[in-house]
Amino acid sequence: MPRFDLIATTTFGLEAVVARELERLGYTDLRTVDGRIHFQGDELDIARCNLWLRSADRILIRVGEFAAGDFDALFDQTVALPWYDLLPVDAKFPVAGRSVLSRLHSVPAIQGCVKKAIVESLKKRHQRFRFEETGAVFQVEVSLLRDVATLTIDTTGDGLHKRGYREYVGPAPVRETMAAGLIQLSYWNRDRQLVDPFCGSGTIPIEAAMIGRNMAPGLGRSFIAEDWRWFERRTWKEARTEARDLKQPRLTLPILGFDHDPAAIRLSEKGAREAGVTTDIQFREQEISDFRSSQEYGVVICNPPYGERLGEPEEVEAVYRELGRVTSSLKTWGIYVLTSNRFFEKHFGRRAPRRRKLFNGRLECQFYQYPGPPPKKLGADQTAESDLSTENQEELETVEQDMVQREMEPVVVESGVPSPDLPPWQTAAWIQQTQIILNSWRHYLGKELLERSEDPEDEARRLFEAPFVVVSHGTQEDPILNYGNRMALELWEMDAATLLTMPSRLTAEPMHRDERAQMMRRATKQGFVDDYRGVRISRTGKRFLIDRAVIWNLQNASGYRVGQAATFSKWTPLSNAGAGQAATGMVPGGDSE
Repeated sequence: MPRFDLIATTTFGLEAVVARELERLGYTDLRTVDGRIHFQGDELDIARCNLWLRSADRILIRVGEFAAGDFDALFDQTVALPWYDLLPVDAKFPVAGRSVLSRLHSVPAIQGCVKKAIVESLKKRHQRFRFEETGAVFQVEVSLLRDVATLTIDTTGDGLHKRGYREYVGPAPVRETMAAGLIQLSYWNRDRQLVDPFCGSGTIPIEAAMIGRNMAPGLGRSFIAEDWRWFERRTWKEARTEARDLKQPRLTLPILGFDHDPAAIRLSEKGAREAGVTTDIQFREQEISDFRSSQEYGVVICNPPYGERLGEPEEVEAVYRELGRVTSSLKTWGIYVLTSNRFFEKHFGRRAPRRRKLFNGRLECQFYQYPGPPPKKLGADQTAESDLSTENQEELETVEQDMVQREMEPVVVESGVPSPDLPPWQTAAWIQQTQIILNSWRHYLGKELLERSEDPEDEARRLFEAPFVVVSHGTQEDPILNYGNRMALELWEMDAATLLTMPSRLTAEPMHRDERAQMMRRATKQGFVDDYRGVRISRTGKRFLIDRAVIWNLQNASGYRVGQAATFSKWTPLSNAGAGQAATGMVPGGDSE
């Protein structure tokens, strides 16, 4: 069975959710770029991902990717791709296109160029000059981003948000893929009560029930790749049989969906019947002011009116105040609210420990997250909640810092102490840490720390040998250093094996550690700081002043925080450091003096 370069596309803000879904399905070596998660798979993987991914939009086969600064390059390199391996002689292959920050900006011209190039490629293979396009559809997309063309074939057809369990929705709905993302960003599981007090047409409760029962969201629909002759039908049958076998029994605690509109409740009940989760959800007509619960632990997840398309601003503000009032007594509950209203926290009455920017359709929203404490007794499938501390309820600043520190599931890179015969950068752990450092810098700073080559080992070597200092540590309570390039090792006078056992606080003198801790908390909260100045000390006691250092958070491919890194290129020896001048260098993409 052939292997493919696959891409799971998703909306902005849900990349980490989709990457985590792929990891749970067993996929590794994920790469996330601009709303696309890249991975490898075969025909069975295409079927499984279409059936199982809850927050992705589509599954694409990547046919090729190359630089295309002009139409000649776009045409010639498209012709060179192996279209004949994917498109049969009667294939119908419409071409869709888009262009962002590229010299080729006319989308119709781009589409026409790619269409002609594919025909030219097929001519050479099939020795014919005309293609009727009467067979199955292979939707081709050409995407140009910063003069790099990515050509793909869609395996999904209608977007993955179309589950097949409803035809109609209420006004201002949230998409199924977004609803599933909100649930997966919360700490809800099937052993806790879930309530949506603004359920509308029932999307959040229905998606939650399907998650709680481990029901594949795509099981009730078909996909465009099922019509491809070379795609074995038994593969789809195998994937669907597996999905049916993995379905869990009905939920112990019913999910609750409320709305003041009786028509919305009727839509919700119809959708639940079509989805097969009627016994797992209780819908009823109810105002938000009437919401009460006797459950000790639970979760509220909702998409209330925003004041932009539904309701007058004054009415929406009153709804937010009432939501804050009725949930204020639920001290052990998690509250999660999606809205585009910038003043939600003011009306709700509490600032959110965490927020995440998401787009509901074209509207930029914030997902306000009040996770609450974990239950006192954790079951086997509640372990994710144990990452939340019950101590972070005292005051707002402590809450914000602690929640950011514990964001989701940290994945700590193993130290990977190298053999004395090998340079540190050749170990798998250091290569992995290099990618985390470089990708996180790009994410937070919007530029590259060094020129990327797409060769992880080459990039690990060049970062290690770079003419500026780079160090990083993990997420332990007393964080341990897990990376230092050659210049860092020389400056702190230690070898790699020593560095990998040292708490990062020991790089500063005792009298400077409080100031260093404040800086780290600021970086944790903001994502990065680029103006740090402070005194450091080497292993043998040599002191030096670092200036204009950048400290940034590290996140893995799934978007979970895994530590912090720092880089600087300017330092001044102090006291008995043995040198009287500042050593200077330049951080690529930054400033120099």
